[in-house]
Amino acid sequence: MSAATVRRWVLEVIGLLSARAPRLDRALKTIARRGGVVALLDGTLVRARRRTGTANRKNYSGKHKVHGLLFLALTDERGSLI
Repeated sequence: MSAATVRRWVLEVIGLLSARAPRLDRALKTIARRGGVVALLDGTLVRARRRTGTANRKNYSGKHKVHGLLFLALTDERGSLI
């Protein structure tokens, strides 16, 4: 796989993530300012009680088959939260 392909994929993912998280560009600049070259994005589902009414399905995870909230964390290569 060529370096140009990987670079294009990375830029595409950053663009998609920044559309969902408006402050992502600031976080990535913070990592770069500190001399980091790696950013780790990880998430987990935190289980929650089922909500009632029309908001019921909003927090349902089909993958895990439970209700919950998605928690995402962006860290540098040392594991420090950004």
